[in-house]
Amino acid sequence: MYRHRRIQGVLQQRGVYLSMSVIYEHLKATGRVEPYERRPAPWQNPHYEVWQRNQMWGSDWSKLREGGVRWYLVTAIDFFSRWIIAWEVVPTVHAGVIKAIYQAGLKNQGIALSSKNKPEFRVDRGSPNTSGVTQEFFESLGAELSFARVRRPTDNALTERFYGTIKQEEIYVVENYPDEISAREEIGRYIEHYHHHRPHQALMNFTPAHVHETNNKSQLMAELKEMKRQTRERRKEFWMRRAEMALPLVSGGTQDMDQPRSVDPGANMTAVFQQQPSDSRIESPITGNDSVVETILSH
Repeated sequence: MYRHRRIQGVLQQRGVYLSMSVIYEHLKATGRVEPYERRPAPWQNPHYEVWQRNQMWGSDWSKLREGGVRWYLVTAIDFFSRWIIAWEVVPTVHAGVIKAIYQAGLKNQGIALSSKNKPEFRVDRGSPNTSGVTQEFFESLGAELSFARVRRPTDNALTERFYGTIKQEEIYVVENYPDEISAREEIGRYIEHYHHHRPHQALMNFTPAHVHETNNKSQLMAELKEMKRQTRERRKEFWMRRAEMALPLVSGGTQDMDQPRSVDPGANMTAVFQQQPSDSRIESPITGNDSVVETILSH
């Protein structure tokens, strides 16, 4: 079952914004929240801000099994959009693989080898990364090879987080790929899903493909703000329709009014919505069949 953050992202992809806290409160009220312990905060966060694509890439590798034999998935990920720039499945990792991954990333992004603005390449201190062959390669290209500090996984946190995701959602699920072709096809299919369909919490629940194409954080924030505004309008219309459908007829009145009249219990509803803060936590349903959104809206 998805947690509240994932549900919020899925609903946002459908064009409606509900805050994570509202979804969490609903799941908790219906007994759908599993207990968990909060992880301790990292010792130190990296002091840099990546503000557009192809400024900094991160690379690492992780184990997988093919036909009962250990192989490795090697990737390069963009720190701005979380787009997987390049990836490869190899039987062993050495300096040649690191060079090939970076060259493949440059080719995929249309960056010439002669360009003066090549992405910085963030890696750990494994022997394929620190070897003289790798360092000479980056020096010859005029590209920066930066190393994460010892015992500071947060320096390459975005890469590590991607591997945590793909392990839980793909590699551990399959456990053992029959052969290299199957591994490439299945992992390629998952990366395609990760790029274009999986909401990413760190990207305001946009997809890596959308963020990589937009390449402008201010534009993304403006898009999310407009989505919230439209959702507030739909929520207002939803409750106004509910109020109109529930108008009761009552008898009574003054001596001059002996006919039954309609009493609108929501006469001040418009004024209430006008005073509603811009960051409303409850939004409107997408369709009449969306029971989760419908239930949340009714509270």
